[in-house]
Amino acid sequence: MNQLEKCHYIEGCSDVFIDAFRAFKHKTIDSRNAFILTHYHADHWCGLPRGKGYTGPAKIHCTPATAKLLKEIHQINDSFIVQHEYEVTWTHGRAEITFYDANHCPGAALLFCKVATENASSFVYHLHTGDMRFHQKFKSYPLIKEAVEKKQLDILYLDTTYAKPKHTFLPQDEAIHKIASEVKELLSSNDEIVSEKKQSFFQPKAKSHETPKATERTLVLLSCYSIGKEKVLWHSAVQSNQLVYVNKSKHKMLECIECSSHIEEANGIINRCTLNKQDSDLHVIQMGTAGSLHPYFQPNFEECALYAHRMNKGYSKVVAFIPTGWAESSNYNKKNARSAKAVNLKELIKGSKINGNHDVMQVEVRLCAYSEHSTYNELRDCVEFMKPKRIIPTVFSGEKDYIAIQKRFCDLLDSQRAKQAFISKLAGAFTIGVKRKVDASSVTEPHQERKNLAWKDIPLPPRKKSPIEGSFKRTDCKVTKKIQVPRQLRAPRPMIVDDWKVAQLVNMGFTSTVAADSLISKNNNLEMAIEWLLLRK
Repeated sequence: MNQLEKCHYIEGCSDVFIDAFRAFKHKTIDSRNAFILTHYHADHWCGLPRGKGYTGPAKIHCTPATAKLLKEIHQINDSFIVQHEYEVTWTHGRAEITFYDANHCPGAALLFCKVATENASSFVYHLHTGDMRFHQKFKSYPLIKEAVEKKQLDILYLDTTYAKPKHTFLPQDEAIHKIASEVKELLSSNDEIVSEKKQSFFQPKAKSHETPKATERTLVLLSCYSIGKEKVLWHSAVQSNQLVYVNKSKHKMLECIECSSHIEEANGIINRCTLNKQDSDLHVIQMGTAGSLHPYFQPNFEECALYAHRMNKGYSKVVAFIPTGWAESSNYNKKNARSAKAVNLKELIKGSKINGNHDVMQVEVRLCAYSEHSTYNELRDCVEFMKPKRIIPTVFSGEKDYIAIQKRFCDLLDSQRAKQAFISKLAGAFTIGVKRKVDASSVTEPHQERKNLAWKDIPLPPRKKSPIEGSFKRTDCKVTKKIQVPRQLRAPRPMIVDDWKVAQLVNMGFTSTVAADSLISKNNNLEMAIEWLLLRK
């Protein structure tokens, strides 16, 4: 999530901050402020001190699963945590806030906000997605459904992690089934080896001329974050009929999310886990152990080989899965999604004793296109359904990327409502760029007033002369004489456009080219540019 302030607060709510422990850290000292943590991922709680380091007094609002993680893992004092169940509305100041399941990691929440205007005469409606994977069930969430049907949604704060057209990986259910099926197939050979050993115990030894069957025992590694991808773990364990080995830290986190009773995978995965490495051929490893993804996929064969060798269970093969949305982010990643190498253990260990009878470990690392963030097409489906006035991307690399993302979704916005809102603002606050107070009784129809305006009546801003524009004086003569520079030789007028203002016009449904031209013609005055564009139509 980007750390710019505009991503971390709801417009109209000056005392509500979202995942803002770094962006608005100074606001935590005010007890009147509410800090919402959408889910327990490091890029969202970053800036939040652990244990006694957080002294508030601002309260942290979150779901029960996130609250338990904050208490048990982050060691935050219970007095600073306020938990809210999904679909239960709570109030802070002028805002009524409701959490809905974001289909991300356990405890992740969408924030639906109903905000009263300053004079309490009306309401505005916003949705902050935090991190999410768009799902059709979002369409049935009561308050969101009602706001969409009544065309009330104003701003959609959108998780734009994969907001480029190239990000079109498999639907979540299909990706999970694919990984679980591959895990089952790999581990099925291990069951055959165990059954063969049991049979051979009661059978006579093979004669010298008979060649024994080659056995290949496989270890499967699943790359996961500290919290998340529980659906992959659950289905892999169920289909392969295996326990899943996790370390103590991961086990403690999985215990915290048992309260997510509405998600079978999160609620039941703890019963499929073990702390004993010898009990399972299916192990969870930290994301990054089996390889790095940036700037491109680079598998770590040696680390995987060492992990399997240290188990001392006779593994001759190890297969590591890396479930990530970046699996197909480049042609290189696609071509090398399955990379294999035979690792010589003697060279790797260098003189140490080798466990088992295998000197070579067959290592394979598989990139799997799975993510708990929305694909590009799912983001478009989300915006098309929500039909907000405008969107604010929450994941972007810079201002240019921010504008580019907005452009990709501008055709799905309710631009008519956005334009009407700007017209109302212009009619009520100023005429032709000059702010003034308006008596409501004296304004009958703002549109009629504007139709009669003549462009000659609009004052143009003063133009600054460039160093060689206009005239200059010759000083080598006794008589000073002015020489007029021809128009064609004059320096061009600088044309610098405010990117943020272009973004506002793009949000209204205008193209970036038209938006930029209008701002240039109006000397970067946003209000005058809007008025000019609307009157031109």
